[in-house]
Amino acid sequence: MTFKAFYGMTFNPFDKSIQVEHIYESGDYKQFSSRMEYFKTAKGFALLYGEPGSGKTTSIRAFTAKLNPQLFKVVYLPLSSVTVMDFYRHLAVGLGLEPRFRKVDMFHQVQEYIANAHHQKNMTTFVIIDEAQFIQHAILNDLRLVFNFQMDSKNYAMVLLAGQSAFLHQLSLQINEPLRQRITINYGFKGLAKDEIGSYLTSLLKVAGVAEPLFTPDAVEAIAAFSNGLPRKVNNLAEKSLLVGYQRKVRAIDADIIQTVQEDADIAL
Repeated sequence: MTFKAFYGMTFNPFDKSIQVEHIYESGDYKQFSSRMEYFKTAKGFALLYGEPGSGKTTSIRAFTAKLNPQLFKVVYLPLSSVTVMDFYRHLAVGLGLEPRFRKVDMFHQVQEYIANAHHQKNMTTFVIIDEAQFIQHAILNDLRLVFNFQMDSKNYAMVLLAGQSAFLHQLSLQINEPLRQRITINYGFKGLAKDEIGSYLTSLLKVAGVAEPLFTPDAVEAIAAFSNGLPRKVNNLAEKSLLVGYQRKVRAIDADIIQTVQEDADIAL
């Protein structure tokens, strides 16, 4: 028997691969979604930032899942430290193109695709650049140029820059001022509020088929304290505490179990 069977779960709701329809609509998620609805019309550049594990990528995944594939071409680029040429190649491949050899040729290739998609198919190209804090300055400069249409008078694409809070410093540099001026919307993820932790856990357990609360009030308090509201840490604590609870054959997870899990995590570090 696994801890899922022991607690009557149909699946592990704290796994990062959870289906988007089961995602908890936190305050962060609602704020992000409302801004992105506006961004669908305004287009241009958007900025999303926050600490690792704050829910950025999960929220992006949920938002893109709702887009009509007939109206939006989504390209997800989880960039790290790639060169400018690598960036153009990844972008071209993401658009379904065979990358040309020279940078200038790929530049025009990408621009032509985006413009044709807009004019001929009424389709918006939506480029998501994750881990943006690792992007080279040269790529940030080219972003401004490759998505510039009709002397910067038209926005045919949506470009979402998602990164850690450190990316704000990079954007604040004078060299990136032209790009920063083109950012239509921005939002900083703060993580789950303390009063959201309990409903977050209950909501995820419910979609996994568990109606009764498994975490005692003091366990919820402990999870809130140790996680700082970061959903990834909440999930890790919840999943590992359920495993410990299963090993101890207890039906309710209390603060003592959460403390044990946290201490084990500290030792592992």
